[in-house]
Amino acid sequence: MGVLAEAIERIKISLILPKMLEHPSHMAKVLQGTKYEPAVRLVYSFLRRKQFILREKRPPLADHGMIQIIDFFQRNHQMHVLFPRYYNHLSNEENRLLKAFNMLSELAKDRLYRTSTEAIAQERKLYAMYKENERVKVQVDLLREKIHSQRMAHKWRMATKEANLQAYEEMLEKKKREKNQRLQKEIDRVNRMVRAKRKISIERQAELEEKLETTKKNYDASTKAYMKLEMANREEKNKLILQLQALIKKYDHVIGERMIENIELEEQYKAAKKVLDDFMVGYRKVERVYKEVVVKREEEEARHRQQRIIIFAMNRAASKIQKYWRKWKKHMRKKNRRIR
Repeated sequence: MGVLAEAIERIKISLILPKMLEHPSHMAKVLQGTKYEPAVRLVYSFLRRKQFILREKRPPLADHGMIQIIDFFQRNHQMHVLFPRYYNHLSNEENRLLKAFNMLSELAKDRLYRTSTEAIAQERKLYAMYKENERVKVQVDLLREKIHSQRMAHKWRMATKEANLQAYEEMLEKKKREKNQRLQKEIDRVNRMVRAKRKISIERQAELEEKLETTKKNYDASTKAYMKLEMANREEKNKLILQLQALIKKYDHVIGERMIENIELEEQYKAAKKVLDDFMVGYRKVERVYKEVVVKREEEEARHRQQRIIIFAMNRAASKIQKYWRKWKKHMRKKNRRIR
């Protein structure tokens, strides 16, 4: 019973924990001055990191701070009694889970604390329920027979309805034939009207052809006027072409002068480049001499450095040999003493 009670309390604190995280200020106010006050620091620390967790698209439940919060509230599950109003905002699934565990606790309590007299009374109730179940089975069989007879009567009624429906279908087929005959008469009447309309259309077409002839004559007159206007526009175009050719000649003359100036500038550039090449020949000679001097000096410094390294290595090797020699000589003296 103690395990069940603790489990129910852990479930309660787990169900209201999301509501407490949604209202951290209210939670801090309730827990202030109690032994559960360290939970406030854990919650505010997680809320400060929440934006970074969402930005990195990490699940909040995988965060170390959230794991610490869950662990603290699970270890201190008694604090659920401080937040009774949160149970009014649980969902249907959460309420069903809580009710299931409460029912499990009640059943366990009933099983553990039930006496033999109560067990016998319960067995009598179960036997009475069994008798009632057998009586219900008999009633169900009677109802099944009644439903079967009703089904048979329903089948006869359906057969009667099908016969009536067939009669109605024959009557509808007759009405359909009569309607088709009336429709054919209406089609004939419409065909006569179409022929009359066609005759009127032919007469209207003749009138339109006369109007078309008149319009064609007007079009020819307009075309002659437009041709005269086109001749005038063509003369204007020729004048503009002559002006454009004069401008092109002037442009060619200006471009020739600019090309001559460009050739002179290229000759000046070649002369300046020649002077620069002569200078670079002397500069390369000086640079070659400078590099030879620098290389010789670097080789000399490298040789001196190598000599110093060799001398240092020889001195170090000699000191190690002397040290080993002294150690070996000391060892031999001790060995000779032990032999004596």
